[in-house]
Amino acid sequence: MATALQKFHRLSGIIIACFLLLHFTNHLFALAGPQSHIRVMEIFRKLYRFPPVEILLLACVASQIVSGVTLIVRKGFRRQPVAVKVQVLSGIYLALFLINHVAAVMLARYQWHIETDFYFAANVAVEFPSKLFFIPYYTLSILSVFVHVASIHFLKRTNWPVNSVHSVKLGKIKREAFAIFALGAVITVLVMISFTGLLYKIG
Repeated sequence: MATALQKFHRLSGIIIACFLLLHFTNHLFALAGPQSHIRVMEIFRKLYRFPPVEILLLACVASQIVSGVTLIVRKGFRRQPVAVKVQVLSGIYLALFLINHVAAVMLARYQWHIETDFYFAANVAVEFPSKLFFIPYYTLSILSVFVHVASIHFLKRTNWPVNSVHSVKLGKIKREAFAIFALGAVITVLVMISFTGLLYKIG
């Protein structure tokens, strides 16, 4: 049975997932050009930059990091099944990414006073040598979201740690988890094309 901390972690994760749905949708519009991305971003920002919503999102990010690290420490790592290890490793990467990414966005907005639009992310993904870091950095961040969700889906569907699942059902659950990862891989490729290919065309 889920503990209070696990339920809290799950709830804050669901709220962040709702934001990420908008965020990834916004990024995919960049396939039609930077201006399409910016127009959609301006619409979405009316929701997630509304002060109470933004404060809630920032609180959820902080709680995800703190509660996630706490759960990792409590759960341990070495003797866990592969799905749990995948969940933990993807969660660690996401925590590190969120700390760095949110800090960069906040600094850009409030200290550097620069716009955090399409070009904020895309410029570092096309310029040398910054692209050597930022392309894998962004790629792994998106993949980690879907890997994390896929591993959680697998563990919940198999009723881990009970794990009393018929082999036929287990195969179906594995296919479902792989489908989540495959969707994430497609979205990752499309987003990275939008952030690395378009600027070559316009610049």
